[in-house]
Amino acid sequence: MARKDLRRGFKAEAERIALELRAELKLGAGGRLDPRALAEHLCVPIRTLRDLADVAGDDVGHFLGHGRSAFSAATIYVGRFNRLIITNPAHARTRQMNSLCHELSHIVLDHESETPRNAGGGRSWNGVQEREADWLAGCLLIPNAAAHAAARAGRTDAEVAATFGVSRALATWRMRMTGARIRARRFVGLGR
Repeated sequence: MARKDLRRGFKAEAERIALELRAELKLGAGGRLDPRALAEHLCVPIRTLRDLADVAGDDVGHFLGHGRSAFSAATIYVGRFNRLIITNPAHARTRQMNSLCHELSHIVLDHESETPRNAGGGRSWNGVQEREADWLAGCLLIPNAAAHAAARAGRTDAEVAATFGVSRALATWRMRMTGARIRARRFVGLGR
């Protein structure tokens, strides 16, 4: 997950946005974010593939069965300001949290709607928007200050994951990307 190509200042901006949204939810940097509460706060309805299965049948059922890894979540744009997020309930709860925060990040960042398929039938992909949404989702779930506090307290990645309700992989990524463990070791090395 290289982030070298994020625009200058975006990481700091994403951290500020995450902390502002957490404050609006009356949640400090160290608390567990409930992405559904954030969606409600932003007036963004959430539906699952199961909710749609009765209407769409086999087309949706595919994603709940053997094709479940093919779909995590998507934002459906209805006009300029109305959004709806569809999630895949077949995924682990931790993945659903990250997927939902990723989609909410697209909305918060006012990203442009993408065409689901390109002319060749493959998925249309705006790499910049996807990387920005990944980064902001990570900030929302484990803010920089929380990662640093966890590192100073000697928490393992598994403990960080359990505290914030995310996957261990996401916790490891955030602890690495924030530089929290390196700074904690320097802090201890300075005798503080």
